[in-house]
Amino acid sequence: PLGTRSKLVHISAGPIESPKNELINLVFEFSRNIQIYTEYEGLHIDILHSHYWLSGLVGDLLSESWEIPHVITFHTLAKTKSRALPVGDEHTSRSASEYKLMCRSDKILVLTQKEVQDIDQLYGSFSNKIAVVPPGVDLEMFHQTDKDAARNQLNIPRQNNVVLFVGRIDPIKGLDVLVKALSMISSVEDTTLYIVGGNEESNEYYRSIKSLVVEMRLDDKVIFTGAIAHDNLAAYYSAADVFVLPSHYESLGFVVIEAMACGTPVVASRVGGIPSIVEHGSTGYLIPWRCPEAFATQIEVLLKNKDLHSFMSKEAIKKAYSLSWDASSKKAADLYGEVISGSINTQVI
Repeated sequence: PLGTRSKLVHISAGPIESPKNELINLVFEFSRNIQIYTEYEGLHIDILHSHYWLSGLVGDLLSESWEIPHVITFHTLAKTKSRALPVGDEHTSRSASEYKLMCRSDKILVLTQKEVQDIDQLYGSFSNKIAVVPPGVDLEMFHQTDKDAARNQLNIPRQNNVVLFVGRIDPIKGLDVLVKALSMISSVEDTTLYIVGGNEESNEYYRSIKSLVVEMRLDDKVIFTGAIAHDNLAAYYSAADVFVLPSHYESLGFVVIEAMACGTPVVASRVGGIPSIVEHGSTGYLIPWRCPEAFATQIEVLLKNKDLHSFMSKEAIKKAYSLSWDASSKKAADLYGEVISGSINTQVI
């Protein structure tokens, strides 16, 4: 839920069904529509904070037009994605646009120290304008609840082992690794994998995962739920025995924090910002890339060892509760104040 002093505004630009690779053509229209809205409402903006590169391009235009500072958070960068998974559908101008935005923005807000390293190695030194603000989790929405109650709510048999994935059905998420890992689990007959995320038939990768499930003869062991509303995800996290994120790359992985807040141990790739959240052997396990055997081993360890599972569940909750939105939002607000103050002082000089 939004804070009492927050407002969500929908700004239109272009056709609703615009392909992803054509969204860059709507940047000027979108920024202009934002200007029209602010003028109509009589709003005075002190600072902009944009997320991802396309919104960053919009923020850059507005920052120049309004002569106010611009903070940007990239979340995932083109060069880190291509390094992790060379084949992709990123726009050809993305990495160049990201570099331009790093140069022109007043501050780059990142969520983990790993992002600082990635920017330094792949884009150049911007340490003078980078600030690390760890993320938070909505502890009112995501907290541990009774597993049997959650399973009853979702019509999941109580006696089954439940492995859960939440996220986009996208090659960067490494779902093929998870399906292969499931086939290697000795208790697979008593285990069900729930894949929560969009499942459009037009998605080529989704079709390939469905085919892999059939090939592995796991048709009755893998359930694709489709997209689930964010405020309904807590029931899935609570119903699960293990949460798995086998991504090739994640700048952070918010779903990991949400799962941990619900007391579900995590098995995840040792990539990107995930190691800053998952403590190997304490809140879950970190696995090398492209290694279904290792994923299968650690998933099975958690499914079979109830005492270990209970320990990791408690540690996961402790870790998640140290990442509150209150602490994160205060750090972000302090950063905004510093940037605005610095901008005013610069203009005075």
